[in-house]
Amino acid sequence: MAVALVELHPFKSELCEIPAGLAVRPGDAVVVQDEDGEDVGQFVSCEDSDESRSVVLRKASEDDLRRRQELDDETDKALAVFCRLKDEFKFGMRVVGAHWRLDRKKICFYFASEERLDFRALHKAVSAALNSRVAIKQVGVRDHARLLGGLGPCGRELCCRSFVRELKPIALRMARQQNLFVEPAKISGLCGKLLCCLAFEDQSYQQWLRDMPLNGSTVTTERGPAVVTGHDAIKRRVAVRYEDGTEQSVALEELVPHPAAVHAR
Repeated sequence: MAVALVELHPFKSELCEIPAGLAVRPGDAVVVQDEDGEDVGQFVSCEDSDESRSVVLRKASEDDLRRRQELDDETDKALAVFCRLKDEFKFGMRVVGAHWRLDRKKICFYFASEERLDFRALHKAVSAALNSRVAIKQVGVRDHARLLGGLGPCGRELCCRSFVRELKPIALRMARQQNLFVEPAKISGLCGKLLCCLAFEDQSYQQWLRDMPLNGSTVTTERGPAVVTGHDAIKRRVAVRYEDGTEQSVALEELVPHPAAVHAR
């Protein structure tokens, strides 16, 4: 079974089964069907997965794309209704988007907020005003940054906006193992969270560090025994300190590590 990742909205992507005989390529607009009905999305990539809750029905026709555009044009009116009602209910949420499904049976509103909100009364009021099924979902600051876009500290378009489709957790460990200066302003993106690019080389660093002796372990060099004080995983060099207090950078291949003194990862 072929499975594709289809982006229906910047805040929503689904794994969809591709029927045998249907020729689609990344970048194609496709019509998908799930438990809520039909929608139009963009085929992002083929995935190595056996799980899918949706199916690709067909490549989107001109009529499908025209209908999608008409619904997008109607979104502003729906957003105006939603914003008016959320103000009446005195919710301090920041509305960041909305999405009509292709069959117009359901619309989803997305908002960002620093706290969890009980919006059941608002949900009922919006559904009655639009005479449609409504979903209201809270998104994180990283998702919001993806929607707004911008330039990162590298000067390029935000990764989450340009090519990263799945926002995975980023850990401070990733910065530390890359020997980066752990200064929040230096390793945080426009969203205020850790940079997504910290994860790009994480697997490689973990592999390289498996060959490295642990900090504090004793190794033998041409000058004699020394204690490991640091690593340069890319250059495959180890910083060591000798008994006389002098320090040196030594190539990994020149070390004789103590048994079981390598990184356990």
